[in-house]
Amino acid sequence: MVENLKKEYFNCSKCPVLVDYRSQVVFGSGSFESKVIFIGEAPGAKEDKNGIPFCGMSGKILDSLLESAGFDRKEIFITNTILCRPPKNRNPAKDELKNCNLRLYKLIDLMKPKVIVTIGNFATKQIIGMGEIKKIRGQIFEKEVGGNCFKVIPVVHPAGYIYSGRNAELFDLMKQDFKLIAKLIGVDGKKQKELSDY
Repeated sequence: MVENLKKEYFNCSKCPVLVDYRSQVVFGSGSFESKVIFIGEAPGAKEDKNGIPFCGMSGKILDSLLESAGFDRKEIFITNTILCRPPKNRNPAKDELKNCNLRLYKLIDLMKPKVIVTIGNFATKQIIGMGEIKKIRGQIFEKEVGGNCFKVIPVVHPAGYIYSGRNAELFDLMKQDFKLIAKLIGVDGKKQKELSDY
């Protein structure tokens, strides 16, 4: 059960530097029954404080993208490559990633989602070994976890949209990717109608 995995990592002490720096472990948020898992890089300051991934400015953009594709944030699951905030928001170190990979792959194996969404260059590189997100965004890859193959779709990180000066064309591309995700996991009723012209 995912709940047991969450309890197992509630007081994780595998990474001494992160243990000293974090306020709490940010396991993830949403439904354990979700057909899609969104994976970001690591918790930031607000995430560390509130215990919820993507709850800052990037989170507001992510919420808009989810809403544009007919998603309810409560019905999906969002986590990160590591569960603890790195000092000064630096990139996770190799040993930290290694320590948290087992948890991430256990999560995927337990939830068995239809789609894994990697948010930004860092998460994408960790899951499928490729970066250059703007070149591969919206494409479908495969990742084997626990003997099962999962569809992986890389998307541009909401922060990338902010750094672009909130480029409208980029945001349209991001919305297209989220509609593809929604289409792959299956939507019904009003949501399906909204996406029927994709």
